[in-house]
Amino acid sequence: MSTEVLVGTLALLAMLVGLAGVIVPVLPGLALINAAVLGWAIYERSSIGWITLAVCLGLWGAAFALQYLVPGKRLLAAGVPTWVIAVAGLAGVVGFFVVPVVGLPLFFVGTVYLVQSLRARHLGRSLGSTWQAIVAVGISQLIELTGGMLCIVTYLIAFFFATR
Repeated sequence: MSTEVLVGTLALLAMLVGLAGVIVPVLPGLALINAAVLGWAIYERSSIGWITLAVCLGLWGAAFALQYLVPGKRLLAAGVPTWVIAVAGLAGVVGFFVVPVVGLPLFFVGTVYLVQSLRARHLGRSLGSTWQAIVAVGISQLIELTGGMLCIVTYLIAFFFATR
């Protein structure tokens, strides 16, 4: 096995670990994927490597923006005020450190339910908002997962052309 193939395979393995980090938020998934592409681009020292890195960084930026904009817009359309989303987001950050792995989505959804229950004093409305929060968390995860998979596909195409 050549050194080029070995480095490429190690980069791909690191990307797959990053993809797992998107699904189970213990590792910074997209950051790890892009770090692996950066390592490969440094080793590759060609325009293919740097263009691949630029495309993957663009995909990371797009996924980062979309994973907050799309679910946020959906929550706003469901009648959840911006300040409730902000409070739930802060609670999610705290939850990430309090309860590893599941704390962020758990605290986010729980806070939306709690605040909406206190605001509405009507169980049906708070349950609807909570369901929208659960859907928003799922959409956010899918957007990040899609961004990671697109980065890996971009890398595989580039690696194929670089090794020819």
